[in-house]
Amino acid sequence: MRLPHLQNPHQYAPTALEKLRAWGAEKKKKAAIPASASKQAAAARVQATANLKKSAKGDAKVPVEKRVYLYVEASSDTLTAKLSKGTFFYNSEYTVGRVLDLAARSLQVDNVNNMSESEEDKLRVFHVEGGRLLEFGEKLGKVAQTGNTVVLLRGVGAGMASAP
Repeated sequence: MRLPHLQNPHQYAPTALEKLRAWGAEKKKKAAIPASASKQAAAARVQATANLKKSAKGDAKVPVEKRVYLYVEASSDTLTAKLSKGTFFYNSEYTVGRVLDLAARSLQVDNVNNMSESEEDKLRVFHVEGGRLLEFGEKLGKVAQTGNTVVLLRGVGAGMASAP
């Protein structure tokens, strides 16, 4: 005994297939719409941060939640080795002076801050996004965030520390 509405089950197959095709076409249209410029920029920032975190080097003992990932560069007049830049992570509680010591060691830059009284010999840390020299006693987590760039400069003087 067949129920009257199921007399021909094949009559329902095309409608289900049509619904599936319509749904697929709708999804395809939505996927084809290009993302807005702000969405693309946000996605690029997320990707750049992921790449930075993947390539960064640092002390493995630093807890992940306290890490600040930075691009670190050395100006050409500070170089004594082939490394001019790198990606590193530091503890957000480190002072800028400690970060300077670690970055100089990583980039093989001579750091004579403790041995010389001359301002021309001293290394300083310039925060690119902040547009200023950082004071040695400042906490890294307060002045920089993941993805920022710092540059090691020699002979720029402490008087420029608050200059824009």
